[in-house]
Amino acid sequence: MPEDKSAPGAVRDLLRIGQRTFRSRLFVGTGKYPSLEIMKQALEASGAEVVTVAVRRMALADRPGESLLDYIDRSKYTILPNTAGCFSADEAVRTARLGREAGLSEMVKLEVLGDERTLLPDPIETLKATEILVKEKFVVLVYTSDDPILARRLEAAGAASVMPAGAPIGSGQGILNPNNIRMIM
Repeated sequence: MPEDKSAPGAVRDLLRIGQRTFRSRLFVGTGKYPSLEIMKQALEASGAEVVTVAVRRMALADRPGESLLDYIDRSKYTILPNTAGCFSADEAVRTARLGREAGLSEMVKLEVLGDERTLLPDPIETLKATEILVKEKFVVLVYTSDDPILARRLEAAGAASVMPAGAPIGSGQGILNPNNIRMIM
């Protein structure tokens, strides 16, 4: 009888991204918490091993205890810098470079937005940024639309992971086009 991988304590498939391997497939963000202490507690309770950090929103404090990074145990979590808030390939590439130069990671969650209201990605700028970052040896996890052709092109460009939006961010609508998501998978 096959092992039930959903059972508590069951052996799960490992997630491999670039040269890294993770037990948890849950990635947790660092935004929208009432305090950095509550964020730290939420990260610990989540069981996640990867924590996303918006490079553009990160304040690098002069004093210990004032920076977001002071609340993330880097021996337990892999920091995944992201390019949230970028609206062009140039801006996203510059932001990814800043994250790497700050010592966060060679991995990057690439977000190039095309619309401020819906936060839907700009497919042309996303592909352009992916091509540049892959050439610069980043491990690119790319947020994109649910277009299967674009997903194929992003994969061909060297994206380590293609993460299609099921619906506009924060809309609570669930997956609007399950057929496209199935084709991408």
